[in-house]
Amino acid sequence: MLNLLIVRSQNEQQVEIESSNYRELKLLSEIEDNPLVSQRQLSRRVGIALGLTNVLLRNFIQKGYIRASKASWKGWLYSVTPEGFSYKIRLTVNYIHRVLAHYQNVRQSLREQLEPLALNEESRVVIYRTGEFAELVYLALREIGIEEIGIFDADSRPNGKFLGMQVLDHSALRSEDFDRVVIAT
Repeated sequence: MLNLLIVRSQNEQQVEIESSNYRELKLLSEIEDNPLVSQRQLSRRVGIALGLTNVLLRNFIQKGYIRASKASWKGWLYSVTPEGFSYKIRLTVNYIHRVLAHYQNVRQSLREQLEPLALNEESRVVIYRTGEFAELVYLALREIGIEEIGIFDADSRPNGKFLGMQVLDHSALRSEDFDRVVIAT
């Protein structure tokens, strides 16, 4: 007989716990928003298997986080209890802390990536692209003290704005007007 031992790193264990907490937070939020939701609808909205939805609901009922009462011969009415609200608040606070920690890591990583560029307050920098990552690059450049920042994109719309600044078409980019181009994708 073969004995199998699965060992997980601390990071893998942490990711599993985080995804479990997020799943529970989503489930409680869905029940709070729609008390007449079916288990099948919950499983689709939360993105988990129907069987897991059933197990989580039973666990929440057993822990006193939700109350279930028969709404019809086929359906149930779920309500989040005060204990459930407290648990949801704890999950929400933990989620916010994780997101902010991740945001801090991204900011630190950006600072490290920008450091070799030898930028200073007088540097003229272009950010190419206009997505969410470009917003983080913009903030990192502003932290360095750079004020002269141009925004260019291949998909610019006439009078398009990004963070209140005019987005120019990439064809208008002239290398002699700027010291560095940061591609933010």
